Amino acid sequence: MPKDSLRHRADNLARLLADGRGAEILAELQKLGLETAGVRSTAATTSTPEAAVAASPDGGVLGAWRVAPTPDGPALHRRDLPPEELRSWADVEHVPAAGDATRVVLLGESSARGFLLDPLLTPAVALQRQLDAAGARHQVVDLAHTGADLRDLAQTLHQLPQAEPEVIVVYAGNNWVRSRHTPAHLDLLAEALRVGDYLAMRRAYLDRIVAPGIEQLLDRLSRTARACGSEVVVVIPEFNLRDWVHDPELELPPLPAKDLLTWSELRSEAEAAFDAGDDERVLTVTAAMARLDAGTSPVTGYLRARAAGRADDPRGARAALLDARDAVCGLLATHTPRITSGVRTALVEGAARRGFRTVDLAELLRADDELPETAHFLDYCHLSSTGIETTAAAVADVIAGHAPGRTAPQETLSAPDRAIGDLLAAIHNSYYAQRDDRVVSLVAGAVTVPEGRIFATSLLRLLESTGPVWASAAVPELTARPHAARYLAPMLSRSAETLGMWSLQQALREVVGRQDTVVPRGRAVGGTVDVLRTAEQGLIDGAFQSVDHRPERAFFQGFGPVTHLGFRAAAGTATVRLTYRVPAAIRQGDPVTVVVNGHHLGDLPSVASWTSADLSVGPGVLQDGVNRLELRWPCGGDDWPERRLADASRLARGDYPFVRAVQGELFDLTVEMHD
Repeated sequence: MPKDSLRHRADNLARLLADGRGAEILAELQKLGLETAGVRSTAATTSTPEAAVAASPDGGVLGAWRVAPTPDGPALHRRDLPPEELRSWADVEHVPAAGDATRVVLLGESSARGFLLDPLLTPAVALQRQLDAAGARHQVVDLAHTGADLRDLAQTLHQLPQAEPEVIVVYAGNNWVRSRHTPAHLDLLAEALRVGDYLAMRRAYLDRIVAPGIEQLLDRLSRTARACGSEVVVVIPEFNLRDWVHDPELELPPLPAKDLLTWSELRSEAEAAFDAGDDERVLTVTAAMARLDAGTSPVTGYLRARAAGRADDPRGARAALLDARDAVCGLLATHTPRITSGVRTALVEGAARRGFRTVDLAELLRADDELPETAHFLDYCHLSSTGIETTAAAVADVIAGHAPGRTAPQETLSAPDRAIGDLLAAIHNSYYAQRDDRVVSLVAGAVTVPEGRIFATSLLRLLESTGPVWASAAVPELTARPHAARYLAPMLSRSAETLGMWSLQQALREVVGRQDTVVPRGRAVGGTVDVLRTAEQGLIDGAFQSVDHRPERAFFQGFGPVTHLGFRAAAGTATVRLTYRVPAAIRQGDPVTVVVNGHHLGDLPSVASWTSADLSVGPGVLQDGVNRLELRWPCGGDDWPERRLADASRLARGDYPFVRAVQGELFDLTVEMHD
């Protein structure tokens, strides 16, 4: 066929598929191809555990290892995989055959991996030590996998019979409401959103995707256990309710414009009542908020929890915090890992029906005030060394048949390694916009140990430097210990200016800067600072935060009522230059308010098209070191009907929706310091 004819046909096809409807048609064709190509793989993954054993008499793959049959039972040899993949599994080259020892396998996600302390301390290492102390011979095999979700665990269970486990311990549930979908799932959600609203989409997600997925996983676990003659222990995760705070970008519920405006006004009323000490009024107003948002905003529960806590109602505070934790789950917005009330119920009831034994961390780690004890956590869901040891002791009691509490937790991690683990946790908490006082507390505790102070000083030096991270003299000190090297390795490809971590920088300056003259005080960036360079960036392996799952854009989108940004500067005068727009303000005339370090710089008009503005920063506003900039947007969401239909179309063509109403957008934001 002549080239001109091909070009003509290609042009016609491009024109027909150029709009949203065409994108959906193309997506349907792609889904058909995926389903046709996936017939064989589906048949393979739905075979029975017995078939999995029979199909691989010479050994096969199990996670990051290859199974090798021996006269004493199967051994495991680590496969040659990319470093970024190996980091998500146990740092173990070889697992010998169990021989006459009872083989215990541990499956799970990052909490079971010992996130931030791995490889120095993991739940598997602690469990092995506790079982050794109990007397009988056991071999604990660590198959926990950072980031594992329902499908990943199902795949591991499919491969597991090759390892011939006698006890299967599953510590998982934090990733089961995070989004990773098949085309069929996205079609289901698209239809629910198209004929209903975001609440209908959420119900479809939780009831028709997550809940059946959990049942299928527990059924597979039961079949695998029967095929292997294994006992099953399910560890039910807990969430750090006491220290956690919601993501400011995920505050607003997905409501039509009129309801969202009413909800926002009620929120202001509830916050004013709390500040006035009127807890009864807070509870009344938040009840009205809940009737509007139907449990889709963490703010409602968080406000109610603060009022209940001040009113000496610990059970009410816990219930409200659970509601706040669960609020964003199912709305297809990225959020920190967490077990929800629905997942917890499914685990508790599903384990009981199948005769699995359980270790419930909500009960095990709870303090007298109904909330989990802070000392057992490094962040929102990952356990500290005391949390890991306490959990391992409880699991060891179940496996050994002891009465609960017989095995005493041990503390084997050295003080320097605990201190560096706390500083890694401070990094992680800072990135996920957790409370500043929590970050300060972690840093302050760590620097009481000499090695922790050295690490903190090196970290501050790195964060205040410029240029490629790999070239910094601080890197060898920061990556000297195994757990720090494991989690900080991905930062080596970054530029130091893009690391951000403003809460962490401020905490390090407050704690370390006063005590160590190694870090020059008052160091600042001169000239012009590009404030957006640090937006949506991460430091620790696996940390990526985008409210709508989508890759980074050519401009910044704010989904919360306030956008919080940071930059480093010197005290003096400056000019803030920004190019912004407010695409869908509900109430025309409300301004965009710009605040630096608590000082009101000015109000800008709310405009739907890109507009540039300059604001002067007078003397006494900027400070040496970290500065905080806020943009307080008008209430956005007036495009709700169009946005809902556009999101349904995105889902139908295999993309993720925005869900949250965009409050404001920034194309450029710089701070120009004056001489």
